[in-house]
Amino acid sequence: MIRPRIGFVSVTRPAFKGHSAAAARRSLDGLERLAERLGFELVASGGAVRDAAEAAHAAEAVGEEGLDYLLVQLTTFATGDVVAPLLAATPRVGLWGVPESAGGWREGPLPLNSLCGLNMTLSLLDAPQVAKSEPVKWFYGLVEAPDFERRLAATVGALRGLAALRSARVLAIGGTAPGFYGLEEAPALEGVEVVERDLAALFERVAAVSEAEAEGRARGWQERERADVSFEQLVRGARIDAALESLAEETGATALAVRCWPEVPETCGSMACAAMGDASGREVPAACEGDVMGALSMLALQGVSGDPAILMDLSDVDEADDTLQVWHCGNAPLAWAAPGPSGGPDTRLTTHFNRDGTGVVRDMRLRAGPVTGFRLLSSGRRAVIAGGEVRREEKAGYDGVRGWIGGLRWGDRPVDVRTFVANLLDRRLPHHLAFGRGDRVDALHELCAYLGADVLPALPPVPHLRS
Repeated sequence: MIRPRIGFVSVTRPAFKGHSAAAARRSLDGLERLAERLGFELVASGGAVRDAAEAAHAAEAVGEEGLDYLLVQLTTFATGDVVAPLLAATPRVGLWGVPESAGGWREGPLPLNSLCGLNMTLSLLDAPQVAKSEPVKWFYGLVEAPDFERRLAATVGALRGLAALRSARVLAIGGTAPGFYGLEEAPALEGVEVVERDLAALFERVAAVSEAEAEGRARGWQERERADVSFEQLVRGARIDAALESLAEETGATALAVRCWPEVPETCGSMACAAMGDASGREVPAACEGDVMGALSMLALQGVSGDPAILMDLSDVDEADDTLQVWHCGNAPLAWAAPGPSGGPDTRLTTHFNRDGTGVVRDMRLRAGPVTGFRLLSSGRRAVIAGGEVRREEKAGYDGVRGWIGGLRWGDRPVDVRTFVANLLDRRLPHHLAFGRGDRVDALHELCAYLGADVLPALPPVPHLRS
């Protein structure tokens, strides 16, 4: 998992009589505990800052650390000349105010004036002496407060997603599936590289996989999962799995976008679905049908959540219980599978739903729990963020990877299933939506702020044609 490097600096003006040093120490100790729990590296190189000269020195030290984020605690009130150097030290900064109780008393002389300092500093961000163009997030509360941890957890997730995208290398094999014009979109995001290979390169690599390696992978599938396809079919699918892994390693790819049909089953005698699911399980997200932006959306979600992501179609609606069925042919990793009677993943390796006799795809229900949908649009300038929960109860669904999602949200807004679908259709969005496990809505909003991507708000459904 990516561990962002987060710095901490405390501003403690000596004019205020509260126990500011103790408050800052308490915060630093709490951050050290949170670093372990949330998965970031804490860097406290800036120390305590009391005036503009010390702020300039701290900013220089912070700049040398190459931080992903700087958390500036306004332990006491501070003026703009003190805060401005710290705001300029790194592109991404959070400003943190603490309750006056941290100063040691509730009456008498104002001990810290921290909240007022936070308020004033945020009001200065557009001033020419500061001119902080990047997004700045505020935090308020004691380090042990649940709301502080929730806000910081969202920031850590956003930083992980940003790091994943800034080092992204997508291996695009074969272009998009025939006629899938809506997926023919190239990213324009800082740090993202797309490496293209034709299908011949994949087929050559499939043919080069040794019999021993292919059979070994096929036996691994048999040991982990039920299968109603022949061992020969498993071996053919395993060759694709080995070839994708080899090509990803050779090119340094962090994600794959594969034209998985029609040529792959025609040439290799197997679908790529199960193999692509296993690639995602190895933390190299694999997007179907050559969907490069889908692959990047999966990669961002994987970074934010720390778990494999999946790419799904939206396939059915049940208005009676206000749920949406997400589905795909059979391309998800085992980590997403609902448990069976033994407690392990309940999956079945089988044939493709509309290619009789051709495997290998994974048939499974999605594990119950909160999930978050995400898709980068317009080359990365816009995005869709959605939330919901995969329902636990047994419910009929179509063969392949499937799950019914209720409690739907579009961005921050709860919506019913008809409104959710209307937004997809009215906005003419691509038919693939990436999903990550857990509620990552806040982290994705923050990630989009760092990317400069506009998050599409929910629109009400209307009975007429939108212009």
